[in-house]
Amino acid sequence: MEKSTRTKESRRSKVKDSRSLREKRLMNVFGLIAIMICLLASRLFYIQIVQGEEYNKRAFEQWFHIIGNISDRGTIYDRNREPLTDKIQEDYLVLELGFYLDDNNSDIINKLTNIEKDKISKILEQEKKVELLIKNYDKALIMEILRNRGASTIRRSKRYDEDGLASHVIGYINKSKNIGVSGLEKAFNSELGENRGKKVGAILDAQNRIIPGFGYIVMEKKDVPKRNLITTLDSGVEKICEEELDRNNYIGSVVVLDAKTGDILAMASRPNFNQNNVGEHLESNEKELYNKAIQISYPPGSVFKIIVAAALLENDVIKLEDKLVCKGFEMLGINMIKCNTYEKGGHGELTFEEAFALSCNSAFIQGAKNLGGEKLMETMKKFGIGRKTGIKINEETNGILPTMDYVKGPGIGNIAIGQGTVEVTPLQVAKFTNVIANDGIDVGVRLVKAITDDKGKIIDEFDSREINRVVSSDTANKIKKMMKDVVEEGTGKRAKLEGGESYGKTGSAQAVGLDGETVHAWFTGFFLGKKSEYVITVIVEDKRSGGRIATPIFAEIAKRMIEMGL
Repeated sequence: MEKSTRTKESRRSKVKDSRSLREKRLMNVFGLIAIMICLLASRLFYIQIVQGEEYNKRAFEQWFHIIGNISDRGTIYDRNREPLTDKIQEDYLVLELGFYLDDNNSDIINKLTNIEKDKISKILEQEKKVELLIKNYDKALIMEILRNRGASTIRRSKRYDEDGLASHVIGYINKSKNIGVSGLEKAFNSELGENRGKKVGAILDAQNRIIPGFGYIVMEKKDVPKRNLITTLDSGVEKICEEELDRNNYIGSVVVLDAKTGDILAMASRPNFNQNNVGEHLESNEKELYNKAIQISYPPGSVFKIIVAAALLENDVIKLEDKLVCKGFEMLGINMIKCNTYEKGGHGELTFEEAFALSCNSAFIQGAKNLGGEKLMETMKKFGIGRKTGIKINEETNGILPTMDYVKGPGIGNIAIGQGTVEVTPLQVAKFTNVIANDGIDVGVRLVKAITDDKGKIIDEFDSREINRVVSSDTANKIKKMMKDVVEEGTGKRAKLEGGESYGKTGSAQAVGLDGETVHAWFTGFFLGKKSEYVITVIVEDKRSGGRIATPIFAEIAKRMIEMGL
């Protein structure tokens, strides 16, 4: 009995030991599996996380091939950060050498690009890669054409719009070299072009052929400084100015300033040019490529009487109520200078204030003679005549300041009425008009506000203007009063605004044009808007009467600016 009990216990012990052994072996197996899983997970973590970027790069390099470069540029914006360049994205159909053109493909390409079928064949016969602008974007047709080997698409920014808004200010580039040739494109070429290069590549198969349907991939450098330009222009105001010139088919220029700051809100020039095809203008005599607001100087005509009046009043040579006599002409040596009432026998007796409103040449010639050449020259210099305004465009001209010898002689009579050897740009006229608007203080003019990065952060701000008093506030206010008279009862009645105040001066300037002697129409003035006071200067070439031609342009622009809430 006792022996049987020991036998049973022995068996139980052996079973227990056997079970324990199996459990240990099983635990060892599970432990080994766990270790292997951990090692595998660690390896996967190393490959995917630690070295993931490197392996992705190697894999990408195996099937991605760089086939070209794109030269890009920074964007030019208006003051509200509305883009003036790169507003449009365009899609291109890219056909590689060897693309098979059958009737179906030809029909699809025709529908996408509007290119005639026979011309498509001729284009592909050039035996080189071609890029065709997609004018009618149809996703179904594009997907169908991309099923063909050698067909792909690429999207690019179009630098310039067809409407050419502010084209003369923006300028243009040499597309093949991506170098600015004129305007802001030239002045800020290095900033706009820096770090903007992009690489274009495609996905290739084992035979190094582009895989259909994947298209091109555009790659650019990250984490490098890229610059954009913020101007003072207001695209809405610029558009208004250009529309008014175009609506009347006028050749000339319009400049608009914010009087308080001197910021240039618009700088329109006509005729316009095609920034996408500059070559068509190179042989032209119409000066389409010239920014007439700053590149061409004109005789100022009677708008120059603002400066002459300032010199007379500032030097106490004359008072507003002083009387003068106009017999319709003045003799300068053997030369006769006529007044606008010559045919009627002159204005007769009139005050200096009336002479300004009626733009009497005789009165201003008499006053200038009494003032003397040196004082007049001194005032001209204070108003910036013969000196660039300082905006950051390389093409700006100085205009022409007469010599002292000319002003001291009979030439002072010509200068008194804005003729002779004095010449100014429309921007210079706007600038000296703004001196009067600002009670005799020159606040300067500005075209470029800042440089920003692609995220809109300001990198550099521009405001190197010097604020200077040119004439006393008393003198400026007297000229304001006379400019008000011009609009109310003088030669500038068409500049009168309903429910608003406007001030101005007309001018008709004799000049030499392409067809000989001509007369340009001027008006310069300012008005009080809803947010600020604004200066508008208008010149229309070959249209003779400032009061009849240029003045209504001022009024219409001012009216539309007020309507847009400015």
